[in-house]
Amino acid sequence: MTSREIVKRNITFSDPPRIAIKFDVFGFNDCYDIWLKDCRGYTFETGGIDEWGCVWERSEVDNMGRITHYPLNDWSEFANYQFPDPLNPAKYVQFAQDLAGAGEKFVMFCGGHGLFERFHLLRGFENALLDVYVEPEKTHELLDGLLDFHMRVVSEVHRLGGGRLDAVAIADDWGTESATMISPEKFREFWKPRYAKLFKHIHDLGMHTWLHSCGKINDVVDDLIDAGLDVVNSQQPRTVGIDEFGRRFAGRICFETIVDTQTTYPHGTLDEIRAEARELVQKWNTPHGGFIASDYNDAAAIGTTIERRRVAFETFAELAGIDPSIYPTPDES
Repeated sequence: MTSREIVKRNITFSDPPRIAIKFDVFGFNDCYDIWLKDCRGYTFETGGIDEWGCVWERSEVDNMGRITHYPLNDWSEFANYQFPDPLNPAKYVQFAQDLAGAGEKFVMFCGGHGLFERFHLLRGFENALLDVYVEPEKTHELLDGLLDFHMRVVSEVHRLGGGRLDAVAIADDWGTESATMISPEKFREFWKPRYAKLFKHIHDLGMHTWLHSCGKINDVVDDLIDAGLDVVNSQQPRTVGIDEFGRRFAGRICFETIVDTQTTYPHGTLDEIRAEARELVQKWNTPHGGFIASDYNDAAAIGTTIERRRVAFETFAELAGIDPSIYPTPDES
């Protein structure tokens, strides 16, 4: 069975032969990612001004950096604001070349910042949290613009992909360490209906829906499932609670997850990493599928090591019935 089919069966709970695995560093990945390009050439590595007008500054820490200018910091700027063109050819200049390397893997189009993240990247975080209370009409209008952008991007990559794309992923970090960043009620008022429209559009084009969201998002997962989310990527299983998340959601949504990136992966012993990987599969997988084990590619940002990543990979591989010894550790990572 191909990697593509294994991932699909995990997502749809259609009795896959094993869990799916995403560990690029050791040369084993059932998925193949194609990233949405910024038409100004901005990347996390370069910093600078992105196509939305956000000004990014790199820091000494190896991460995405921070924004020093929010283009819609003042609502007075909204009337004349120009959204980036979702059909700009510069966004897709490498698409065909990228897609050609997919082979028999599950192809995931990564659309970058989603409906919440891009909203607060434009407005500023404090403004964004207040907007749902003090500027609801403008909030709805801006979110409609973001939704339209994503819908048109999805249509374009589906057209360019000729049906070869299997999923569309976006990233919206909704959680703090203890709760969602806004109330579930405001989530349902402003974001859930738009997720439902976006997810339906993706499904109508024959693709699966995928959302990365860190933090304790437990209070809105039911809403995300109801809106049509197929896969949730959580990189903090200890924050959401391994027992609680498994008890409430296993079998209802497919998980992409990892040994906890804040605690166990950077700070746990090798035995603790093994134990947590086993616990995740035991409590979040089901007899009919629903589990994708992954790595954290920016290891330096979270302070983990190649040895720790190796232990996680070997544990997940063995649970999948794969011999990890045929996938060696690279000389440099």
